[in-house]
Amino acid sequence: MALPYSAYKKKVQPELAKLSPEQLLFVGAWTTEYLDRQYGTILDGDGFAREHEVLQNAIAFLWKGVDDPATLVEADVKKQLKQVRNIDIDGLDFAKPKDCGILKLMEAVESTLSYVKDRKLDGILMTAWFPMDVLNAQKDEKYVMNETPPKYKLDDPFFAEELEAQLKLLAYLAEGKAFSSANKSIFR
Repeated sequence: MALPYSAYKKKVQPELAKLSPEQLLFVGAWTTEYLDRQYGTILDGDGFAREHEVLQNAIAFLWKGVDDPATLVEADVKKQLKQVRNIDIDGLDFAKPKDCGILKLMEAVESTLSYVKDRKLDGILMTAWFPMDVLNAQKDEKYVMNETPPKYKLDDPFFAEELEAQLKLLAYLAEGKAFSSANKSIFR
């Protein structure tokens, strides 16, 4: 059944709503960076080095925008979005944690770029959710196909480390503390 997105949204959305657009961009870049560290090299090993390079270029573009928002020119954002959306990797199984991680990496990059383009909070909320969704796949993996996993709760210890890292970051940003690409790995 997985950890419900609605429970996550109820907890995290009010915290995200306190942040400026620049801080929200940081959250998106921070999350994509983390997912790339976790799953990007799998793309290289599976013969998708070019696709991984496209994602890494987009992540670098996002970090450049964190450091200098003036570099986020609409035409460049659209170009990055188009390149990410043109990635086509067949045969991924969303139920497998490794494949789920790869899919969520791609979706996180796209969602964060979409946030830059549209400035809708939901883009960053979804990006922040993606690591939790990968954890759902990891936790569900132990169940046999004909078994239904239980419905997890947000306070499940399995999800605690990721949720704690995210909430620490959101509190840090809400306090108005300085942030830049130098903080890519803060709290993780």
